[in-house]
Amino acid sequence: MSAATASTNLAQAPPPTESIVTLRPKGKAALKQAAEAARPAPPAEKLSLYERQEQELQHFSSLLFGGSALNTAVEFGVRLAIFVVGATNPGGYFTPAPGAASLMHVALMMTAASLFTRVYNAYLEFVYAKCPHYRTQPEVDHALKAKADITGRLLEDLESQNWHDRMTLLMDGVLAIAMMYLNPGFYPGADGPRHSWLERGARLLVHRYVLCFTMYWAHRAGHVVPWLWKNVHGRHHQATHPLSRVTYQAHFFDNFMNAIYGHTFAQIVVPLDHTTYYFNIFLRIMESLEKHSGTSSAFNVAHNLQRFLPYAQMPHHHDLHHEGSKRCNYTFSAAGGLWDWAFGTRKAGRAQFVDCVKQQATPYDLVQTQAANSARAEAEAALVAAQAAGGEAEGEVTVEALAQHNQPDDMWIAVGGVVYDVTKYAARHPGGRQVLADVAGRDATQDFDDVGHTAKARMILKSLKVGTLRGAAATGPKLDEESFWNGHIAVHAPILAMVGVVAATGAPGVVPLCAFCTAVLAAETLVCHFNP
Repeated sequence: MSAATASTNLAQAPPPTESIVTLRPKGKAALKQAAEAARPAPPAEKLSLYERQEQELQHFSSLLFGGSALNTAVEFGVRLAIFVVGATNPGGYFTPAPGAASLMHVALMMTAASLFTRVYNAYLEFVYAKCPHYRTQPEVDHALKAKADITGRLLEDLESQNWHDRMTLLMDGVLAIAMMYLNPGFYPGADGPRHSWLERGARLLVHRYVLCFTMYWAHRAGHVVPWLWKNVHGRHHQATHPLSRVTYQAHFFDNFMNAIYGHTFAQIVVPLDHTTYYFNIFLRIMESLEKHSGTSSAFNVAHNLQRFLPYAQMPHHHDLHHEGSKRCNYTFSAAGGLWDWAFGTRKAGRAQFVDCVKQQATPYDLVQTQAANSARAEAEAALVAAQAAGGEAEGEVTVEALAQHNQPDDMWIAVGGVVYDVTKYAARHPGGRQVLADVAGRDATQDFDDVGHTAKARMILKSLKVGTLRGAAATGPKLDEESFWNGHIAVHAPILAMVGVVAATGAPGVVPLCAFCTAVLAAETLVCHFNP
């Protein structure tokens, strides 16, 4: 039998079994063919973390906390430990006051909140994956593929974040047990006082404004005080492109103090009954995840329920805040937009650029964008008039010439009377190429200043200079205007004032709680004073 015949017979033969003798090919060609067939297939190309997360988004995100089995075990282990402490301590240190919830009840609530967070996170990331037209940053590249993580974080950032996640979970349990010990009536029980529906609504609204007030100032401090930004809050902003999975991924002490300044202070100052308290917990989970979801649409249920509130903020406001060290939109909830407005830090973001954001723009967004457009039109008209009156100088660019550079492969912008070619840099822009494309060919001074760029961003811009804008004062990008409230002492003062309000309630346990918060504020202020 020839080698060719043997090969033919092999091709026609049924798959070999124990009862069939496998024919062995003879000859060099057949042996070579057999060796190639026996050679294992090359391993599939290993996907990067970014690519793996992109694929993951097409289904549902991981149900593990931060994708870590250990952290997930810690999370539910802490809840089990709280339950066990409550079950084995009847009549002891952790006995609830009449009408208050027990530690076992608190542990079950925390477990329900953890499970709900996963379900709602999966829902929001499903919307992000399946409805790219609702993304607040356009689907066109957002300059993150060069990094390891889909939200812009490097691999080493993710590894160290795992530790902070673990500590956050542990401190979460510590706070729950501490509050039960300090104030046995802190957690409202089902058999406790019940308010009328009208009173529930009024209390809930005031409660949320109190919650947002202290968290607004703590958040602002984390941005405007250099030491806090570098060592604490900046960790959360390693995610330059928000996605709901990063909502609670921050420095553990940042999360711990926010839990005290937020829910804890608000419940002491404006107590909610059992039903309203837990409604508020789940509403806060929804809007926290939505703020980081990277989408703006009717699918953001919690925010759309509150858009009627004065100066309410939507997810696109917080998305703008996350593009870097942004000194705007500090609020943690839709209602908290009132504090951004009151203290001059509310910015409309992409309310005039991205279609889905235009549809979700609030009435005050429209007021802000119309005012900005009117101011820009007046400034451009004044520039045209100045150019017509003055002579041409070398290195000057006219408004008309600037307007010609507004294509994806040719983008110039003017900031502070200086013209920059951002074409090549657009691919590395943390906010994405589209953000620059939206302002290409015109004066983008107001847009640049509104979002509060870092000193590093100003240095990069300086290196892209091509000339000056004729008729304009060539000042370049200005430094952020330093408000009195951005001082390391002043920015902590409103938090200290709220600590005083909490102490004045005379509720059980407020003395040690307020003493602890005062010590933290004093330590922060001293550290920031000696490390400017």
